[in-house]
Amino acid sequence: MKTPSLKIISAGLLVSVAASAQERPGKVEFSDSNILSGTISLTPGSQLKIQAGPKVRVLALDRVAELRFAPERQEMERAWRFKEAGQTAKEFFGDPYPVLYLATTVTLGDGEKISGHLYTTVLYVAAGDDVRKVILLAKQRGQEDGKYESVVYPKIISFGDTAAKTEATMRLKLSGLPAQSEVVGISRGALVRLTAEPRGANGEYEMPSPLGEKFFLAAKSGTNMTVGWPAAPDQKLVALIQSALTNSEDFFDDRRVLGAVADTANSEIYSLVFARRKGKTYGTSNQTWRLELYRWKQDDDGRVMLAGRNYFFRGTTAENQPPPPVELSEKLWNLHPADGVWSDDGP
Repeated sequence: MKTPSLKIISAGLLVSVAASAQERPGKVEFSDSNILSGTISLTPGSQLKIQAGPKVRVLALDRVAELRFAPERQEMERAWRFKEAGQTAKEFFGDPYPVLYLATTVTLGDGEKISGHLYTTVLYVAAGDDVRKVILLAKQRGQEDGKYESVVYPKIISFGDTAAKTEATMRLKLSGLPAQSEVVGISRGALVRLTAEPRGANGEYEMPSPLGEKFFLAAKSGTNMTVGWPAAPDQKLVALIQSALTNSEDFFDDRRVLGAVADTANSEIYSLVFARRKGKTYGTSNQTWRLELYRWKQDDDGRVMLAGRNYFFRGTTAENQPPPPVELSEKLWNLHPADGVWSDDGP
């Protein structure tokens, strides 16, 4: 079985919009009127992630002007367990306790408001040497036999500086691509997939903004795929990730690491992987493939653990067909912003 052909087509930095501020002055106001003030930060490498309808939005902290939380619904619940292993019958025990399901409204620096449900997020509020942890949960539980009013939750998080403004979309000008190429970005961190749409002249696209986060970019024309990636492969990292994939089970039984880059500031590694199913699948002899981006966490001993994954493109090939070719392009890796447009023809 052939592996996808790999070609380096042209030198750079991870594509990035403005780097996120790691710390900001602000305060957390709780539902019981208590206030916690200081320097607010997130866990290194994390972002705010909110489910807004069918879409997931990922926000850098410096783009946020304010967060507000309010009960969307409230219920009294009781602890329970299955009566017998393998059975669905439950038995309840203990006194009822109140549960609040919170909706979140995020106001961005340009005034845009995003409403939905915030994924669990850890904030740190530092005042001198005193550092407090504040956990933001979409579901808040109170004490047994308590009332709804007794459940304390962060109500408003505001900041003492001005949030950076971010457009809802970003413009791309990619002169080196064939006409009508499919273009997809994946944000760093939460790995949100961003689909670009053609706009105006050939090679011009509009893509949902990564809202302050760095992103990877890939394009597809016919069966040919191009990914923004450094030309010089880090063979040590590639071997490390290939070994980690070999030792893990997956639907795809043929996974080749095409590249790996380290994010040393967050103890993370990003890898580009071509994954293919060689074994038979029900109802078809075609072989499913995906061009994927993996995010790995690395501990102090150099061991890695998969922390997330998403795909640029996916498809199928007949059993006797070679896999589609993948090119690594430094032009897409090293985009340059000018007058609000990110271009691949910069210096």
